[in-house]
Amino acid sequence: MFKAYVQNYYDMRSMAPAQHVNAHSAPFANAMKMGYDPAGPDWTYQYFSICEITYGGAALVANHGPADHVFYILEGEGYSIIQGKRYVYKAGDIMWTPGNRDHEMYPDGTANLKFLVTLCPRGFKQTEAYIKNLNDAKVTEMDGVTLFTLADEELTGSATQEFHIVDVYPGAKLTLDTPKSDVIAYMYNGKCVATVDGEKLEMNRQEDALVVPMGAKWEIENVSKQCVRFALSLSPCR
Repeated sequence: MFKAYVQNYYDMRSMAPAQHVNAHSAPFANAMKMGYDPAGPDWTYQYFSICEITYGGAALVANHGPADHVFYILEGEGYSIIQGKRYVYKAGDIMWTPGNRDHEMYPDGTANLKFLVTLCPRGFKQTEAYIKNLNDAKVTEMDGVTLFTLADEELTGSATQEFHIVDVYPGAKLTLDTPKSDVIAYMYNGKCVATVDGEKLEMNRQEDALVVPMGAKWEIENVSKQCVRFALSLSPCR
């Protein structure tokens, strides 16, 4: 089992993903980074990363077999072609891309397309692509926390992952019981302190991400004076 860690987007070395043109990616998590044997059956994330495709670039046709993608659009506009069908999205949208599907991705317009991307295989069942926005999300209110659910097994039909946008208000704490899921919390802004199995980890830079192993007891406290927003990914579903 790996130990929880915090990593910032700007501290990582970018790479050029295969079958991408004018694009770079920085992974917060993958099997090796999380301490899993890449050849073994237990790992949960093939990757969780930020990717940016510049004007004129593309993610060319790929098929990752029985593993689902979530694309969460941070900046710009774009579209995907999945099995010959076009899906258009903008900042704030999720693009659910099922495994076993040919897919490609392009910016639309002159702005760069920046997005979070996950690829998760555990619990895979064949599903259909969709786009959702926060306005379409399932909303759960907790004490000082609002959870906007954009993907879970009920919505997608596949148990590979959950994806939520979470608002945590000043002084409030985000916590979930995750005995069977690795957890990644990507922070847009603000200042928080995460506690994982008693160890404190500071999150005080925009685009910090916390990676938590399944079964760990964890919480993230907002210690700033503003609402803090996270993209929260769990794989597989609880």
